[in-house]
Amino acid sequence: MEWFTIFLSSLITAVSPVGFIIDNVIQNELRSQIVNVEKLSVRVNSTPSYKVVNGKFDNISIASRKAEVIKNLKIDSFELETDPIDINIDQIQQGGKVKNFRSFFNKPLQGAFKITIKEEDFNQALESQNIKSKLQELINDLLPRQAPQFKIVALRINFIRKDYLGLEVELEEDSASKETKNELIITTEVGFEIEKGYLIKLTNLNATLNKRKLSKRFLNFLTIGINENLNLKTLEKQGIVARILNLQVDDNMLKVAIFFRFDPLL
Repeated sequence: MEWFTIFLSSLITAVSPVGFIIDNVIQNELRSQIVNVEKLSVRVNSTPSYKVVNGKFDNISIASRKAEVIKNLKIDSFELETDPIDINIDQIQQGGKVKNFRSFFNKPLQGAFKITIKEEDFNQALESQNIKSKLQELINDLLPRQAPQFKIVALRINFIRKDYLGLEVELEEDSASKETKNELIITTEVGFEIEKGYLIKLTNLNATLNKRKLSKRFLNFLTIGINENLNLKTLEKQGIVARILNLQVDDNMLKVAIFFRFDPLL
């Protein structure tokens, strides 16, 4: 979603009164808003060309290599292709905010994007302080306040085989008052499959805690809860339609392709 925010911000800047619509303007705007990128290309198509003044585009395509949209998380490749775009110029001139980007469109914005991320880049990201701190906050929120607090010591994801992931987590009790601190070492392996294009379903979850296998009954209950939060249809309440065209793990690479549509905010 971060890519969409940056893309829309760049596009809106380009069609604003101070902007001049050319591929390089949008490309430079994108570069200014991301951490780093090795290669970036932008292509804007509009025939006749003057209709861009009214916020109308035939399509826009963006491609990148080795891009860091989030610090320390490197996206190996990214490709975005849109259908025709119709921007509400009047809304922009009224000083609308990018966070309400759906109000900037006269018609639905739709297209598709593809992302690939290497296993080694995932793990480098998990070792970085900014991402590890976010995950630590998540763990702190999940644990009851009266329960012992644990800090992340190590975290690693493994692309085991086709459509099968592994996760290794090492936690240590965060307590200055104890000389001997409890440790938790969690290992998990799980498969996944896509149902109806919008539901990511986890399958065959196996896990150990300090080398002891967790019960299948508990893991099945946990899987049901996680699957309920991996349903893309919940986005439709926000005027966003998303369908998974491809999701696979293979050759140490995660590959994702998604169709999207943002409905105008009426």
